[in-house]
Amino acid sequence: MRLRNTIIVLILFAIVGGYAFIVGRYSAPEESRKLLEGVKSADIAKIELKYPDRDIVLERDKGGPWRLAKPIGADADQTQANNLATAIADAQLNKTVDEKPTDLKAFELDHPKTIVMVTTFDKKTWPSIEVGRATPIGFNAYVKLSNSPAVLLTSSAFPSGMNKNVNDLRVRDLMSFKMDDVRKLIVTRDNGQTVELELNSDKWKMVKPSPYPADGIQVRQALSTIVNAKASDFVADAPASVTQYGLEKPHLAATVVLNNGEQQSLLFGFKQNEPGKSGIFVRRGERAPVYAVPGYVMSALDKPWLDYRDRSVFNFDPSAVGSVKVKNSNGEFTLKRGANGKWEVIVAGKTSDGDIPVVERMLSQLRNLKGSSIVADPMPSAQPFGLENPALEITLVGKDGKDLGIIKLSKMSVTPTQAPLPGEPPGPRNEYYATSSASKAVYALSEFSFTQLNKPAPLYMAKSEPAASK
Repeated sequence: MRLRNTIIVLILFAIVGGYAFIVGRYSAPEESRKLLEGVKSADIAKIELKYPDRDIVLERDKGGPWRLAKPIGADADQTQANNLATAIADAQLNKTVDEKPTDLKAFELDHPKTIVMVTTFDKKTWPSIEVGRATPIGFNAYVKLSNSPAVLLTSSAFPSGMNKNVNDLRVRDLMSFKMDDVRKLIVTRDNGQTVELELNSDKWKMVKPSPYPADGIQVRQALSTIVNAKASDFVADAPASVTQYGLEKPHLAATVVLNNGEQQSLLFGFKQNEPGKSGIFVRRGERAPVYAVPGYVMSALDKPWLDYRDRSVFNFDPSAVGSVKVKNSNGEFTLKRGANGKWEVIVAGKTSDGDIPVVERMLSQLRNLKGSSIVADPMPSAQPFGLENPALEITLVGKDGKDLGIIKLSKMSVTPTQAPLPGEPPGPRNEYYATSSASKAVYALSEFSFTQLNKPAPLYMAKSEPAASK
């Protein structure tokens, strides 16, 4: 029994000792050194990556941006290229495994997965780094330099960091303008419908299909979508024809005109039909390559022209209002501006002091009232929207006694003709609409907007101070 226990202990010691030997051999670092001692990332002018099936070359002039020189000529992603240069310059020599190996195959250095070469701005070409496999234990990888037979260890992250495809290093930005430099946005569909929006005195206005104030938020969102669009796929750099991509007669074209007169366009064609891909084919109107972008880029631009319109129900200056006549299901009352900024609430000939903050907040809400969408312009009939007998009618009268305008809001109970979507309650639902004397448009409203304005007279009255106890 004792002999068996002794043997087991010896075996355990051998295992632990062997593990310690392996870990020590492959993981213990030498004094901190770099693979390419003396190379700084800022000094690298050229990076060559050689693989069994491809070569990639990145170049830059001093102070200039990185460009792909091989296998294609194209702008490089500056972040990716700079990260690559930093990874090469900072690569650590963790340990020397074998000064004079007799067989490189064990390290997969007989046919390196990657060969990394750099040239600095002083025209010096440094020894290339030949990359082998990862070590069996420890977070290291085998490498060697072209000017030495020694097998070295570096971080296991180095091989993956050097394993690049050309698409990993290409710039994915499609447009190069700044939003503050745009003075026009033109969106054209293949059916001939065109929306043209123009910046005038810091406000966006619609020029086509009809002159209207534009919704600045919607315009800026569209511009943000365009300028931030990035290629999800590089399809063809020099296509003989773009017909197969639906780009000869694109479904949609978005064009920006800059303050200096320059134009940049993004054209949208067919949807990708390859398995696992769902992008939309695009190209710059001024350039040949075909790319793909995520579908949301086109859907964010491919919307009705009414969505670009300003959806303010009624624009007015609250300070110009002398009185507000309100008619709703609770009856009729008038809010009248008095002296020194005070307000009065008049109901059935009886006058009460108004709650000044509440009244002024109501005017602000009315001034900022926006539809969630423009349902129709012009409104074909008031009846389908419940506006022939509105739930709320507000008449604004100026300080001079002249009417400024009328706003009408409706609440309708609608029974859906289709089964409710998941999460939607069954049965009738309420819909809210608004119109005003300022235009012939009808707007869809949220329940919140409706309830904030549809209040009875007492809520606008000043609260009485409680009587002091004697």
